Amino acid sequence: MQVLIYDIETMQEFFLMNVCEPETKECHEFMVSKWHNNLDAMVKFIEDHKDFYFVGYNNLRFDAQVVEWILRNYENWHQKDNLEICAMIAQKAADVIHDANFEVFPEYREQDLSFKQIDLFKVNHYDNKTRMVSLKRLEFEMDLENIEEMPIHHTKVDMTQEEIQITRDYCKNDVFATYEFYKITTGQCDHPLYKGNNQLELRQDIQEEFGIPCLNYSDSKIGDEMIKKYYCQEKKIQYTELPRKGFFRKEIKVKNCIAPYVTFKTTQLQTFLKKMKGTTLGLQDDFKEHIDFYGNTYSFMKGGLHTENKPEIFEANEEYEIIDWDVSSYYPAIIINNGKYPAHLGKEFLEGYKQMFNKRLELKPLAKKDKKIAGIVGALKLAVNSVYGKSSDMQSWIYDRQLTMFTTITGELSLMMLIEAYELAGIHVISANTDGVTIRIKKTDLDKMHEINAWWSQLTQYELERTDYERIIFSTVNDYLAIKTDGGIKKKGDFLTDFELHKNKSARIVPIALEQFFINNTPVADTINEHRSIYDFAMRQRATRDFHFEGKSEKGTTIYNKLIRFYVSNTGEKLLKVKNADSTSGAAPISQVEAGDWVMAVCNKLSKDHPMDNINREYYIERAQKMVDKILLGGRKPIFVDPNQLSLGF
Repeated sequence: MQVLIYDIETMQEFFLMNVCEPETKECHEFMVSKWHNNLDAMVKFIEDHKDFYFVGYNNLRFDAQVVEWILRNYENWHQKDNLEICAMIAQKAADVIHDANFEVFPEYREQDLSFKQIDLFKVNHYDNKTRMVSLKRLEFEMDLENIEEMPIHHTKVDMTQEEIQITRDYCKNDVFATYEFYKITTGQCDHPLYKGNNQLELRQDIQEEFGIPCLNYSDSKIGDEMIKKYYCQEKKIQYTELPRKGFFRKEIKVKNCIAPYVTFKTTQLQTFLKKMKGTTLGLQDDFKEHIDFYGNTYSFMKGGLHTENKPEIFEANEEYEIIDWDVSSYYPAIIINNGKYPAHLGKEFLEGYKQMFNKRLELKPLAKKDKKIAGIVGALKLAVNSVYGKSSDMQSWIYDRQLTMFTTITGELSLMMLIEAYELAGIHVISANTDGVTIRIKKTDLDKMHEINAWWSQLTQYELERTDYERIIFSTVNDYLAIKTDGGIKKKGDFLTDFELHKNKSARIVPIALEQFFINNTPVADTINEHRSIYDFAMRQRATRDFHFEGKSEKGTTIYNKLIRFYVSNTGEKLLKVKNADSTSGAAPISQVEAGDWVMAVCNKLSKDHPMDNINREYYIERAQKMVDKILLGGRKPIFVDPNQLSLGF
């Protein structure tokens, strides 16, 4: 695949398209201003590179729309003044931004564009509201030297050569950031979560194998399109005959969301089950219940069963083992084993779903040796795992909330059956979370455990997968560090040191210090004082359109843009988020940033060679030590204990 990385800027008196060739690092600029008009050259460049994919960020919704409009209309502009052309393009850009909110958008569909596109924004599903990430945020998450926001308003008139150069530099930086994100998307990076994982190659394999034009599809959409394909084959209908809407229910009786095999032995859980069976949920109601059972509080919620874990450490020893049992492909197995499907789609949906599920299982052992098969397995996994989520999406053709609730509630109660059996046998459950349980078990009780697992698996037809831990450190059920017996490490929440790019990795040094403390017994102060990567101390914060940031120091007040990167420093300024004078928001006029009242240094330009002597490491030590104290003291305040002397003792 041949690619070019590009970005555009549209100003009242300036238009720019910057294109970079990854192989040569050569950049091409096409401008319109008071002094320039390179539209002929831009058009010729695009025509000469018709076999290339133009890679951008949110380009299908903006850049490609504007450029396509230029390509279709520029021949009529030869008699127009350059500034008039700039104003026309700027107006078109404003219209595109406005029209993006309507169903008629986009004006030009992907298949109708004059030049081929790859939109990294859509591929990575950052167009989803829960995952939405700006390119500026990515610049922080990727540890890039420059986090730049446009310093010149798009309506600026009488632009100087200097202002044009500033805009050119800004656009070039965006192209560079997009290229760095392209390398991550294609697995050309050292990041442990992305290395070797080529999302574009996967989509090419899917397109070739299944005939789905999915190069710019998110994982979720690929899954959805795969399901549609299998369903159409099973139903013997055309794609155009698929239902456009899901199945809406005014109410759901919980008794219809519980598999027939669900029973309990204890009076407490029998009473709980009876209560559940008598519950009716309205259209907007969520299921929420809490019970205390053998020393744990179990929460039954829409997202699945989980324990309310307190800060605690569990260790394996000569007498006890710590074992985690996860249910293999839990939610798909619940749907298939219980013969469930969206009511309006019929049994054909289930049959198509089973075919995908079984095909993936059949090919999975071969995936490690065959790249092509790995792509097919990846596609089938996306499809299989997407059904549960789509069943709760009111905009999806799969939508049937009863299928969602059956999957969740049956899953929760099935796990609770396993938990009850363990506890009645004297095997203590220390944690439960959605699709598995973790137990602390005497070695003399292992036979009991196997008997219980066999009984449960035979009854439910779900398969359990085992992981053994040497130690597991809980802050909460979703914040823990687990050391496996094979030396591997599992981290979640506050203990994560490697982050997905749509998440906030601010102050990464803190989980790094926690990991070193709980694995190697290294004092957090030692780790933090010796650490030499400036980016791991950096934090970021973004202001909404109603706010901006201000830095206060003896030198006066500094106004900052919408996104700031900063670290806690020995010398610097107090940072505040301040409401704009014209804001109609009811929020407080002034609020603090993440580091509160500490002195901070803003560093939107930050190189890896940046001096480390201005970092106030005490802030990070205090923040990490507070978490250590919380865990070691079980959430109690250290009244008589010097936190600096706390140690695991191993």
